[in-house]
Amino acid sequence: MAHGKMKTLHGLYKRLGRDAFLEAAKHYSNHVHDTIEATLSEMESRWYDSAHTMTEAEKMIEDYNNGDLVYAQTESLAYVDVGQADTAIRM
Repeated sequence: MAHGKMKTLHGLYKRLGRDAFLEAAKHYSNHVHDTIEATLSEMESRWYDSAHTMTEAEKMIEDYNNGDLVYAQTESLAYVDVGQADTAIRM
């Protein structure tokens, strides 16, 4: 199933589901909260890089659109390939 490019962090949350989104968000932000609304707000207002070229939200969306979304896991990081398969995990 092909899908278009993701445009918003809220859209990405809806695509991944609550738990997967919050888990993935931990790789992009140190400000992940128990609620989606608080996490979205933090990620949309915090810089991802020191040069202030993109927010945490923009980086997460960019990685998703490029097939490089990272899920933070307890002992390792697994990349999610969203190109061919919808949620195939490469380790």
